[in-house]
Amino acid sequence: MLQDVQGWLKSITDFGVTLIVAAIVIDIIFPGFTGVTANIGVIVTKFSEAGLAGFIALLLFAIFWQNKSAGAKA
Repeated sequence: MLQDVQGWLKSITDFGVTLIVAAIVIDIIFPGFTGVTANIGVIVTKFSEAGLAGFIALLLFAIFWQNKSAGAKA
């Protein structure tokens, strides 16, 4: 049962990532249509304003995301 729930959550997460990527592509083709790229810019600005701590947080997030992706392929 726990594996069923994990499978559903993985499917929902993958669907969400797909929607975000689609919104980014739409925003690149039609600037300002979804506002996703502007929000990504705000997030990156927040990390850069935090200096070294923001860079470390961003690096840890990237490592976590990469490990999650590598674990899903195994």
